[in-house]
Amino acid sequence: MVRIKRIRKRKIILLAAAGVLTVAVLVLLAFLSVSAVLKMMKGNAETAETVAEETLNTAPENPQESLPETTGQENPEETGGEESHAGEEKLLLSGNSLSVNEAEDGPPEIIDDDSLQDMNSVVESEMEDDDNVRKVYLTFDDGPSVYTDEILDILKKYGVKATFFVCGTGDGDPEIRHVYKRIVDEGHAIGMHSYSHVYSKVYGDLDLFQYDLDKIRNLIYNETGVVPKYYRFPGGSGNTIASIPMGQYISVLYSQGMEYYDWNVYGGDSSGNSLSPSKIVENTLNGVDRRDTAVILLHDTGSRRNTVLALPDIIEGLLDRGLSPSPIDDDTPPLHQFDEANAER
Repeated sequence: MVRIKRIRKRKIILLAAAGVLTVAVLVLLAFLSVSAVLKMMKGNAETAETVAEETLNTAPENPQESLPETTGQENPEETGGEESHAGEEKLLLSGNSLSVNEAEDGPPEIIDDDSLQDMNSVVESEMEDDDNVRKVYLTFDDGPSVYTDEILDILKKYGVKATFFVCGTGDGDPEIRHVYKRIVDEGHAIGMHSYSHVYSKVYGDLDLFQYDLDKIRNLIYNETGVVPKYYRFPGGSGNTIASIPMGQYISVLYSQGMEYYDWNVYGGDSSGNSLSPSKIVENTLNGVDRRDTAVILLHDTGSRRNTVLALPDIIEGLLDRGLSPSPIDDDTPPLHQFDEANAER
């Protein structure tokens, strides 16, 4: 009996010892876990401190060099044009320097069809040119597109120059964005044809017009380093779409030192038509034959493959006539349809 009691006593002692040992192990594990967490937190803090220090060490001495200048205006598309533009991308002239904000809106995906307006906006009078020398200006609207590089290759092959009135279609598209700069680098003139080429955004009111004008001007400057000053109205200056008299839009351009150009030869290749390359060539050369100085309108869009196919024959036809296309420059006489249209439009 005594022996049984001793055995039970020993079991109790062993169980108690095991319990104490278990508790000790649990306490040790908890301590180790807390230490690991504290060490990790300390490491994260040190890393954050290092990153912050590196950021401060690599920041420009003049923070204005890396920050775009803002205008504190609102996008008129969000306010209906009644208020000023917020975060507006604005080309700001200060002496000889330019400060340009990044665009907030994406590039236009669909542009309005100009075919009817282009056909009805051909200027019928001759350009006022005092030197009595026949000249021809080859102009392309609506680009850049997937065909702009090919058009530039053709122009380079024949050694002739053109004028590209571009839109924002290349903004944000790495496949074609580079051609803004290529146009300038290869000696062609670059002009503005609006950023959106959406009539409601361009001609809704003067605030919308200015906003769109700033966007395309900024885009061209960002890509080329050139401040553009030639403009072509979508649908021409004699269009029937504008919500207010065209003279008011023209005044906006003139107030900022810009000039606009229409056309007096139309190849008929707008997006609303599906003419064969040979017909485009025929229309173009027939129009040139009726002009002392010709401003030819062609189009550079992804749907106008026939324009590209027609271009070599157009250039060869011009060269056969002793006419080598030149880019529009400051000496090019303005060609305006608005001057002949109803003054109220």
